[in-house]
Formats: sequence, C-alpha cells, structure tokens
Amino acid sequence: MAISRRSFAEQLALLAAAPWFAEDLPPLPAKQQQQTQEPSAMAKALAETVRLRYPDRFSPEDLAAITRGIDGRLRAIDRLYQTALTNADEPDFVYSVYRGAD
Repeated sequence: MAISRRSFAEQLALLAAAPWFAEDLPPLPAKQQQQTQEPSAMAKALAETVRLRYPDRFSPEDLAAITRGIDGRLRAIDRLYQTALTNADEPDFVYSVYRGAD
C-alpha cells in the first residue's frame, strides 16, 4: 500500500500533536468504554441488505464487523445532528465560481 508524502506528513503531525490534546480530554464514562453495545435496528437492517446483496462474499464475522461499523456511523450522525450551530460557525461570505463577464 503506497502512501503519499502529504498523507505521511499529516499523520506524522497528528501523531506529534496527540500528547497535547490527549491530556485535555475527559475520561470516558464506563458505559461508553464498553464496545459491546447492541447495534441498532437500523444498523442490523442495513447489514442485512449487504448480506442479501452479496450472500457468498462475507462470513458471519465479517457481517458482525460490518454491522458494528454501520452502527458506529449511525451513532456519529446522531451526535452530529445534536450539535447546534451558531452564526459564528457559518462563513461570512458565499463562495461562487466566477464564470466570466456577463
């Protein structure tokens, strides 16, 4: 697997900066530390569609991993929707492409 110089530099910078940001993070509650949460019904339904679409490509362990991945993304979307934006979070201008003189 080839990695570009830019990707390598970004990962290196994140790795170097991690100790400063890790100190400020609060510890996770015990409930969030457990990764054995039951996937939501939506995640199970979406994983079932993957199983039906590709019945011979995935083992039961693969489907379990896919279900957990889908569930994690659905939970992240829910957290994203719960974040309220203020006017300070929006840009002050509207970008539009210059298409030449009218």
